[in-house]
Amino acid sequence: MVPVFAVIMAGGAGTRFWPKSRLKNPKQFLQLLGKASLLGDTVRRVSMLVEPEHCFVLTQLQYQDQVHESIPEIPPENVILEPANRDTASCIGLAAIKLARINSEGIMMILPSDHYIGYETAFIKTLESAISYVEKQNCLMTLGIKPDSPKTGYGYICCGRQLDTEKGYPIYHVQKFTEKPDPVTARNFLKQGNYLWNSGIFVWKISRILKEIEEHLPELYQKLQEIEPYLNTPEEKKVLDKVYPQFPKVSIDYGIMEKAQNIATVTGDFIWDDVGSWSALEKYLPKDERNNTLNGGKHIAIDSRGCIIDSEAKLIATIGVENLIIIQFEDVMLVCPKERDQEVKQLVEKVKGLDLDEYL
Repeated sequence: MVPVFAVIMAGGAGTRFWPKSRLKNPKQFLQLLGKASLLGDTVRRVSMLVEPEHCFVLTQLQYQDQVHESIPEIPPENVILEPANRDTASCIGLAAIKLARINSEGIMMILPSDHYIGYETAFIKTLESAISYVEKQNCLMTLGIKPDSPKTGYGYICCGRQLDTEKGYPIYHVQKFTEKPDPVTARNFLKQGNYLWNSGIFVWKISRILKEIEEHLPELYQKLQEIEPYLNTPEEKKVLDKVYPQFPKVSIDYGIMEKAQNIATVTGDFIWDDVGSWSALEKYLPKDERNNTLNGGKHIAIDSRGCIIDSEAKLIATIGVENLIIIQFEDVMLVCPKERDQEVKQLVEKVKGLDLDEYL
C-alpha cells in the first residue's frame, strides 16, 4: 500500500471569532469546544490513520510557536511555514512538492484545522474509503456532507451517477461545485436531494494534484518548479521567502476543483461543522435553564434568554436581554444579535480601517 500523508491547513485568521481570535492567536489555536485547541483535536483525529511522522501542518511564519505548543507530537520539520498568505491552492502545492520528495505516488489527505467533527469512528471510516478508492482510481476525491438545512455560507457539490462502492460507502461522480449560493438556490439544492455540502476535506495522489496544478494553474506550477530544487537545502528559506509571495492567490476550489475532470465524492455519515461563527458553537456547548450558553467566565442574569456568553475572566451581568452574543476578551467586548454574527468579519475590517491595529 502506498504511504498516506495528512496535510493540515492552519494558517487562517479566524476573524469571525474576533475579539477572542486575534492575529497573534487565531481561531485554530483556541479552545472553543473543549480542553484542546481546534488544531490539537484535528491532529488527534488524524493520528488514528497516520503516524506523527506522516502528519504535516501548513501555517504562517508568525504561528510557528503556537503550532509547536499546540501539537508537540508533530516533528518540527513537518511544520511547513508559508512566508505569505496566498490561499489554499498555493499552500497545497507547496506541501505537494515537499511530499513528492518522499514519495510522489503517495496519497495526501487535506484537512482544515478548525472544523468540528462528531462520530469520529465514522469519520475515519469515510476517510479510509476515500483513500482506498483514490489508490485504485487515481481521481480527485472530496468528502461531502448531507445537508440538513439550506445554508448559504457553505460550498455545494452536485452528485452525478454512482461510480462504485468502496468499503461500504457509495462513491459518486461530481458534476459541479457551487460556492455559497443565495438562499433560494440553497433551498432548491436541498429539495433536489443530490447536493452535498463541500467539507473542504480532500484526498488525492501527490502526483495527481501536481499534474492538475500544471494544467489549470500553470503560473503556480512554474513558481513551484523554481522552489523545488532548493528544498531541503540551506537555500530553501531564502528562495521560498523570495518566490512564494509571487504565487497567485487562488483557492483550491476555484483553481482546481471547479475545472478538473474525474472528481469523485464520498458522503460522510459523521457530524461536521466548519464552526464559522459564534452562533455555531452553541449547539455543542452546555446551556443553562434559560438556554444561555456560557463558555468561560461568569454570568449572572435576570430574565435573559438564549444568549452566548464568553468571558476571559470578568463577570458578565445581563438584565432582560435575548439572543445576544457577548464576548469579552482582553481589551475588547463584542455585543451583537446572534443572527448578525456573520458581520463580525466586516467589523474587523472596520477596525483595520480606523487604524486600531492593537485590537486586531
